Amino acid sequence: MSRPQNPNLNFNNLLVLVSKLRRKLDSQIEAEVYYRGLKNFKSSYLPIFLLLYKDGDTTVNIAEACGVTKQASSKLILEMTALGFLKTHVNKEDRRSTVVLLSAKGKRMATEVRKCLSKLTENYKSLMGKNKYDSMVELLDILLVLHE
Repeated sequence: MSRPQNPNLNFNNLLVLVSKLRRKLDSQIEAEVYYRGLKNFKSSYLPIFLLLYKDGDTTVNIAEACGVTKQASSKLILEMTALGFLKTHVNKEDRRSTVVLLSAKGKRMATEVRKCLSKLTENYKSLMGKNKYDSMVELLDILLVLHE
């Protein structure tokens, strides 16, 4: 499990490692969801499923929480609505905005996605040990804060 030490490890290599890991995680989650018999899942839907798991939110807040433009989140929301994962309605407090909620189908998918993520997390903790896993998450969180 240990990687050879690379004396040339620098920020560029970190970016490559994080990018590769993200692609592998996306692929693994998509495969696990598909294995569970759920079709039409894309890893790009993941943040929305996690964000809307309990409550609805506006398209503007979804974009902000996902770190994408309102146009990008709107496109994703339209795609997920067409697949039956989401439903929308006009915001009663501000009629200029739209509230997005998980549909019944979306709630089932979100529940399965959360199970897949939980399984993946437990696998990592088992392989790495809980302390290393927790340290890794803490370090990644520090990097995110540094870039905000």
